[in-house]
Amino acid sequence: MKRLVIMLLVAVSIPVVSEGQAYFTAAGLRMGSDFGVTVQQRIITRFTLQGIVSSSAVTNQTTGTLLAQMHKPLISKRFNFYLGGGVHNRWQQTAEGTDFQYRGFTAIAGAEMTLGRFNLSWDFKPVYHLNSSEKAFETETAISLRYVFIKKIKTKRNNGIFKTNDPEKIKAKKDRKKARRKKKRIKAREKKKASRSKN
Repeated sequence: MKRLVIMLLVAVSIPVVSEGQAYFTAAGLRMGSDFGVTVQQRIITRFTLQGIVSSSAVTNQTTGTLLAQMHKPLISKRFNFYLGGGVHNRWQQTAEGTDFQYRGFTAIAGAEMTLGRFNLSWDFKPVYHLNSSEKAFETETAISLRYVFIKKIKTKRNNGIFKTNDPEKIKAKKDRKKARRKKKRIKAREKKKASRSKN
């Protein structure tokens, strides 16, 4: 545990100019203390939301978790560490057949690597139940294998879906285009004058 904390602190302190993750939407299987599915969705640069639904046949429990995570690239955006936290709700069936729900907070720390369309990650996930006095604190660890469905979001240059409607931005863009065209015309005239003077 101490080694993991040290590694994460070192990774966070390293300045790297790149995005935090090499995908936009990824989903797959999570295998560890419990077995389930995981969906990772990028919301802004270096930040993702992860939803996890897992279950255990041994303990007869099913858990839903929502986590916000900050990614810090190491070497490149394809290999990074991440830290985050969120909330969870756990349903557990007792021996009498009744369901009991645990609610609380979840933290997460891990590392992930993306190669092509596949994303592999390992994480350590402490869990704190607010409404449990006997076993309020638990820890989980798992390996997740996800398929990258969307590598990056399409911009307005590709399909025009995310085209801005802000009149100031539209005007500024038109002004930049006009300025570029004007510079090209000036350069062309200067070239012609220079060639005439040589002749």
